[in-house]
Amino acid sequence: MNFVALGIGGLMIAGGAYLSFIQKKKTEGLVTELKFMKAVSLSELKESWQSLADEGMAEGFRDLVETNGKAETDGEMKAPYSNTPCAFFEATVTREFEKEERSTDKDGKVQTRRTRSSEVVSSRKSPSPLYIAEGDMRVGIDMDGATLHLKDGEDRFEPYESNKTYTFFGVQFSAPSGVRTLGFRYKEKIIPLGHPLYVVGEARHSAGALRIGRPSEKGKPFIISVKSEDEVIADMKGSAKMAFYLGIALMIGGAAVAVFFR
Repeated sequence: MNFVALGIGGLMIAGGAYLSFIQKKKTEGLVTELKFMKAVSLSELKESWQSLADEGMAEGFRDLVETNGKAETDGEMKAPYSNTPCAFFEATVTREFEKEERSTDKDGKVQTRRTRSSEVVSSRKSPSPLYIAEGDMRVGIDMDGATLHLKDGEDRFEPYESNKTYTFFGVQFSAPSGVRTLGFRYKEKIIPLGHPLYVVGEARHSAGALRIGRPSEKGKPFIISVKSEDEVIADMKGSAKMAFYLGIALMIGGAAVAVFFR
């Protein structure tokens, strides 16, 4: 009996069951929760917080909210590659390269082949805070732990030039030996300045101000999105279906491995 095949098959079946039933159910639960949440305006939210603050009870203010507004930040900020005015960005530099791999076949002959791969050599997130704004009022967002839906920004590839000095976000790049660097892919995702923003999270009193962040109750949604509520829900429904079908495929594959390779 091949215990390795049984083990691999069992892991595939367990992973498939998790995706098809547990993960799918979690996602569908979040979809239902979003559908039944009533959106509040920032002005309504601030009024509720302010009424408690006036009575000296702001520290206890916590409320899971769904709200809409526009994206703002402090000062002027532009995405590093496209120079698009933005309220938030994530930027990466990925090195694409070829490396030589050697292997010995069953006859003892050494075979050489080139494989292509990539690695992130530098990344950066915008240093300025993100706000959701309504008119002249804005609320800060603590982004740690959020599910982000961002817009695609610049995405370009530049061939490597050996006689050129490369510096990414202040750090000089040195090409490693033994591999052939093909070039660099510059990619960014952004929240454009002033873009409509859909936010679901916990409103609370923090550092003397009203802010929105990750819910203290585990499993509750925390979403920051350039998409509308309807678009977010549609994406989540699609993810639930994909998890289900991928899980079924894993379970079938796992059963096949356990049976046919035993």
